[in-house]
Amino acid sequence: MSLPSQPPRQICFGEFELDLQTAELRTNGHKFTLQGQPFRILAILLEQPGHLVTREELKKRLWPSETFGDFDHGLNRAVNRLRETLQDSAEHPRFIETLPKRGYRFVASQVSPNQPTTALQEHPRNRKAAILVALMFGLTAAIVSAWYLLSHRGSAFESVAVVPFVNQSADPNIEYLSDGISESLIDSLSQIAGLTVRPRSSVLRYKGKDIDPQIVAKDLKVQAVVMGHVSQQGDSLVVSTELVDARNNRSLWGESYDRKLSDVLQVEHDISLEISARLRHKLTREQKVQVSKTATADPEAYQWYLKGRYYWEKRSPDALQQARDYFNQAIARDPAFAQAYVGLADYWAIAPDFLSVALSEALPKEKDAAIKALAIDHNYAPAHLSLANAFFDNWEWANADQEFQRALELDPKLANAHHWYGVSLSFIGRHQEALGHLQRAVELDPLNLEYNANLGQGYLNARQYDRALDQLNKTLQMNPKFFVTYEYFAELYRATGDYKMWLRSWAKKAALNKNSYRLDSVQQLSRAYSAGGYPAAVRRIIDVEKQELPWTYIDPAELAYEYAALGNKDEAFRWLEKAYQERSRLLQTIQIEPSMDALRSDQRYIGLLRRMGLGS
Repeated sequence: MSLPSQPPRQICFGEFELDLQTAELRTNGHKFTLQGQPFRILAILLEQPGHLVTREELKKRLWPSETFGDFDHGLNRAVNRLRETLQDSAEHPRFIETLPKRGYRFVASQVSPNQPTTALQEHPRNRKAAILVALMFGLTAAIVSAWYLLSHRGSAFESVAVVPFVNQSADPNIEYLSDGISESLIDSLSQIAGLTVRPRSSVLRYKGKDIDPQIVAKDLKVQAVVMGHVSQQGDSLVVSTELVDARNNRSLWGESYDRKLSDVLQVEHDISLEISARLRHKLTREQKVQVSKTATADPEAYQWYLKGRYYWEKRSPDALQQARDYFNQAIARDPAFAQAYVGLADYWAIAPDFLSVALSEALPKEKDAAIKALAIDHNYAPAHLSLANAFFDNWEWANADQEFQRALELDPKLANAHHWYGVSLSFIGRHQEALGHLQRAVELDPLNLEYNANLGQGYLNARQYDRALDQLNKTLQMNPKFFVTYEYFAELYRATGDYKMWLRSWAKKAALNKNSYRLDSVQQLSRAYSAGGYPAAVRRIIDVEKQELPWTYIDPAELAYEYAALGNKDEAFRWLEKAYQERSRLLQTIQIEPSMDALRSDQRYIGLLRRMGLGS
């Protein structure tokens, strides 16, 4: 029903009676005063029961001078306090329903003005009737609640995505904090058995965007979505978060935490437990321990680590050097911080690809950092993965295989472990196993461009060219600007003899990568191909790479493979020997490289495989 234009002094709903003049709330013989914004929000909602009151309207009437960030935090806190007072629930609202990103609606079926409970108390019969109605209402509510819990007990959420939290501060230098909190929640929730949590790489595409939870859920094939905002002013940290059931677009839970920056670990702990409890109706003691587990108790070390991860993800030379320094500072602050050692191992794993760091220098340091992490926590799956990658790069094939399997034994849902194990198996020719892990990585992280492209590479390495083409086209549809896809297209077209498309793919990669030098090199190859066909183009590749040798690192295996493509076996084996001495990463692919086909019966090839530990 709609209320009169002049609001009455008292409004009754459910078992409550609200006095609009005194802000007093009465229920079951008790009386207390609603304070500040919770009272004002309730009064506004009661003006139009059953109708949406938008967040914009609430801001205009209650927080006209606040920024939207401060308004969001204030509104969330006030609504939560109001719900606590009314013993209401965001998941199963009796009074206040949340319409995500839109506003709130008062949903009680009976809202009556001018019916104060004092009138009912004038006659004993009326008082008994009121008590009977209250009992019936309470019994009905209890039955409905019990039915809901029983009927939904077996339908706990099976999947969730934590989208990157939004940095609402003016300072971009704390971006690491919003990214780090969301990533930590992903790690914590991933510990719950039977719950699929989309990895960071899948949700990163939504960073900085105004998202619709249902669209995110459809894209990522999940049932629930976690969103949040982070702001920092001086030593004060405000984190607000919301859990949305994407199946019906209803808010299951929301909270705002106003703490000291040094309390960031506790905030993450509290949010993880709250969300876990709502995704799973009852957590076991072991699950609570896993979700609550933190790698360090030192908030300063944790902040150094978050900064290290933030800059490591940027993959630029300057950012990587910053990442290394931050990881080292985290370790200096807390020498028992296993995650920081894994971060340092990950730095050394990619340093040769982005910095002027020799593989012979990086490998021992990568391995050492991973071993130190495992000495602290021998059940930490990412540390086993780091050690597996270090073993593989050092051609310790059996040790690498053991560590990959151990990582997946500890965390079968670790998409990155499936990915790297699949890539490694593909390189050494174990194609059926490789494709199984590469496919599983894509299942766990369906929007990850690297995983999708590497699945295409896996088909290519297995010489399943039609499937490789299909998978690479799927990756291209996901993001036409992901230049790595064109690298695999180039390899595919070269392997199938379509040399014009081979050169076009390299040109496309160089253009997307904005590498004018590489684009000029491809143009030289195209001219050579037009003049003398494929052999002339290959000779031009060799000339270009040799010209680069004085000022950049060229993997010797690259030149070996090009000489093999020309049929120059002696030069090929000369460069293969150099690659062997340098423990070349590209030499790991010697068993699947098409240009090696003509050399496989040569005793020098057989002897090289044996020395690498790959011979029969």
